[in-house]
Amino acid sequence: MQENTDTRPKILYVEDQEDSANLVVIILKKNYNVIKAYTAAEAEEKIKSENFKLIIVDIALQDKFDGLDLVKRLKSDDAYKHIPIIALTAHAMHGDRERFLADGADDYVSKPFNRVNLIEKITKFVPVN
Repeated sequence: MQENTDTRPKILYVEDQEDSANLVVIILKKNYNVIKAYTAAEAEEKIKSENFKLIIVDIALQDKFDGLDLVKRLKSDDAYKHIPIIALTAHAMHGDRERFLADGADDYVSKPFNRVNLIEKITKFVPVN
């Protein structure tokens, strides 16, 4: 059995658009081990088997459960509520940020996002070693 020697902090990115998911991986791969999930159900399975330091969730997942449903489910579960969640979404209307934070997200980044702003938000929760 091969041992995992990757010491970068592990982040889960839940995004149903592959191009968006790959862009975030490229931006973060130097300092973080980014694992992708394309649905809320896939994310929940990965969360059960991995030790994530942060979860980034697209709110508008095209799935049975959207990203906000996932945030609410994770924050209501004692096993996972300690994991910080950043909502990364194109929902940028007045009041969206407050609604996502009220529903359990720890922070919010609107799309299209500024690379530096995204990294600053992530390092607030998961500092780079």
